Amino acid sequence: MPLRLPGGMIVLSGIAATRRDGTGRLLRELVRERDSKELDVSFVFLGNRANILRSRLLRNPLAVGWHAAVHQGRRLRRHMLLRQPSFIAAPRIMVFHPQELGMRWLDKLISRRGRIGMVTEMFVLDASFFCIRSYNHLDGEFSPCLLCLHQGPDAAKRHRCSPFPNPDPWASKFIGRLRDHARSGRVAFWTQTESYRALLEQFTRAPVKARVAGLWSDDFDDLQSRTSGESPLADVVYHGPWHEAKGARWAVELATAMPERTFLFPCRKPAALATPANVTFRPLSWDTGLAEQVQAAPLSLVPSLWTAPIEGALVKSIAKAPATAVVESSHGFAAELPEGLVLRLPSSPAAAAERIRDVWPWHPDRQLREQWLRSFKIANSGLLERLLRATPW
Repeated sequence: MPLRLPGGMIVLSGIAATRRDGTGRLLRELVRERDSKELDVSFVFLGNRANILRSRLLRNPLAVGWHAAVHQGRRLRRHMLLRQPSFIAAPRIMVFHPQELGMRWLDKLISRRGRIGMVTEMFVLDASFFCIRSYNHLDGEFSPCLLCLHQGPDAAKRHRCSPFPNPDPWASKFIGRLRDHARSGRVAFWTQTESYRALLEQFTRAPVKARVAGLWSDDFDDLQSRTSGESPLADVVYHGPWHEAKGARWAVELATAMPERTFLFPCRKPAALATPANVTFRPLSWDTGLAEQVQAAPLSLVPSLWTAPIEGALVKSIAKAPATAVVESSHGFAAELPEGLVLRLPSSPAAAAERIRDVWPWHPDRQLREQWLRSFKIANSGLLERLLRATPW
């Protein structure tokens, strides 16, 4: 039985709005905006983890059979969509998180739409358009990796990179296919930042359909309100999940170089990780104590080491923390921030420790921060409506 879809824009996502990560928050905000403004937008969630709590299922052996049934049902639904003329010919389809949709399936969708002159739009959430790891960073390094951007996916083979977050064997091939689609105009891109639009031009090495849309999440509405009352658990709060590309291990090395300061990591301590005595691990989310600690600690640390676009952790730290520090980089969202808004640290943890010592306690200019937050909200809120009302490609 064919799926019934309206004639407006279709948001096709590999991650559902029920997820609690950054993409889930973004999609929840888009759904809320759709409902509140009654926009002609439908949401189709098709990814490998879009409609199931995978981790819970994997912990429950009795659910394995049900999980297999869900997987088969999901494959059937995707197969049906590719055979549905009204879906292939939809006026606008905007793709979020292609890694979870399945690269080969998405390539078929783009190709079939391209044959009838339809453009498929992609909202760029990460570096997966040129990096199979999605976060373009090599473990142990202190800067983004751009090898595959300039040399192609063969560089990933030399460094034994694996597709993330899913082990999709088609990930490398899809990068080449996506470049071809972009060059031919079958794919258009929406980026969060101007620097990412520039990365896309480097990726295609040809004119590309790309516009900057920005980003707005469901926890950005109260950016300019600050309430404090909690006692800080540490001098420095690492604001992010445990991931090398996010700078987690870098932050541990920074803490090692700064025994006079205490550090809080809002996650579980990885097994076999050696940490100094001034480091505390405590699982926290923004809604379960992390927001209060970011506001209470003298310094919030968001040291992403990949070409990060707009990260919710960085935006919320700028808004709520007394001071926010990032690692210097010529790429990514942090590089586009005005001087004086965040403390820029050298990529060497030892040099970063000296920099913090030299300026402690550092504070951004209050007026600059308030002005930036107002400008950010004006430029980024109402994201779905701006995408919907955009002129055709």
